Amino acid sequence: MNIAFSTLACPDWTLADAVSKASDMGYLGVEMRSFLSPQERMASDPLSMSSDEVERVFDDAGVIPLCLATSVKYDKAIDPPLIGRIFVNEEAGVGDTKSFVDLADRTGTKFVRVYGCNLPAAEPVTWSMRRVTERLRLASQTCRNTDVRLLIENAGSFARSRDLLKLIETVDSQWLGASYNILASLNNDECPIEGVRTLGEYTRIVRICDVDDDGRPVRLGEGVVPVRELIRALGEMDYRGWVVYEYPKLWSPEPAMESGVMLSHAADTLYGWIKGEPAPA
Repeated sequence: MNIAFSTLACPDWTLADAVSKASDMGYLGVEMRSFLSPQERMASDPLSMSSDEVERVFDDAGVIPLCLATSVKYDKAIDPPLIGRIFVNEEAGVGDTKSFVDLADRTGTKFVRVYGCNLPAAEPVTWSMRRVTERLRLASQTCRNTDVRLLIENAGSFARSRDLLKLIETVDSQWLGASYNILASLNNDECPIEGVRTLGEYTRIVRICDVDDDGRPVRLGEGVVPVRELIRALGEMDYRGWVVYEYPKLWSPEPAMESGVMLSHAADTLYGWIKGEPAPA
């Protein structure tokens, strides 16, 4: 399996810094957190750079531009159901997806991450499920004629693997896969090992982190998330996809832990677990 980290861990680093340090620490890829709004963008957001600059940064470091992790969702309700169609875009989320897929295609990035996300309780589930499915199908088709693949992550109404699998199978697109977040699965009382098994070949990224009993981020292996057991299980499954380490420093309360320390420790820990060695001190 291959390891990468999310730039959520280093919101103050430029993309060149993040990619260079990824290479130094032994990461094979970097996932870029990206926002369409200029006001939300971090220093590493590829939308603030030219495509040639992004491609050159990764080529120079020998690191793979793994994924554009976005906040795109397909659940926006049409209210009221009939006349609301005049004011609400029936394809909400699809245009944003195309913008990210185009950027990924120009920069050689493998994946674009999106969400389902929440099916409104006040609406018949068949209506909202149809809306999300139709939009996600159209969004997946924006990957046509590219090497980019769309990854939908477990969250909201699709936080459990069986619900995400149902959505993926209903969409039935060759351009759609899964990004599986183990913390989201645990928060919804799902065993992440069983979740990965349920999603099977659709799983392209397994997203990992570690937190303490109060949900605060800690160094990998020092919290309550069973990441080591998951890595062992992935090895037994002969998993050939990506493991993305996520330390959400961007949203962590102060004082946050130093980015380089967290990322270096995570890389050493992951490689040790993959080889069956004890975690570093």
